[in-house]
Amino acid sequence: MQFQVPQFIETEDKIVGPLTLRQFIYIGIGGGMSALLYFTVQTWLWAILSAIIVGVAVSIAFVKVEGRPLARVILSAFNFYWRPQAYVWKPEQAPARKAPAATKPREAAAGIPLEDIIAGVALHKSWERLQTGTPDVAKTSDKEFIERRMERRYQIFEKVSGERAAARRVDYR
Repeated sequence: MQFQVPQFIETEDKIVGPLTLRQFIYIGIGGGMSALLYFTVQTWLWAILSAIIVGVAVSIAFVKVEGRPLARVILSAFNFYWRPQAYVWKPEQAPARKAPAATKPREAAAGIPLEDIIAGVALHKSWERLQTGTPDVAKTSDKEFIERRMERRYQIFEKVSGERAAARRVDYR
């Protein structure tokens, strides 16, 4: 099965002779302003203003800056200078700050260590307690399970702020 794919999707249709509708409107506005000035100002002033207005209209209609029409470039420049700018300065070498030892989060809110959560032991223990109805008792198999899971998949690291987080560890051999 074959499909016909449009070839020239970025080109505008020629509506008025060799001009697109947008180009025709830009030139028409420039010509209209020139005609209006012809009846309102003196001839020498009309010639100067008309040359400027028609030149701007033709350049907006036909000039492209790096593939973008001049009208869009002017609009983007206006928006850039009109809207407030937010500059965020971040030094290249930020000094490492250590949080005080008392504020380091050693355990999650439920009292379960972060390593246990990552390794899946918390779920394992909860399921075991649900099935047997016994209180939580640390077993050696759980510790072995944690160590096996931690050395293979995840690694706990400490951020600059002192917060502990887990990241997936990938060893390329």
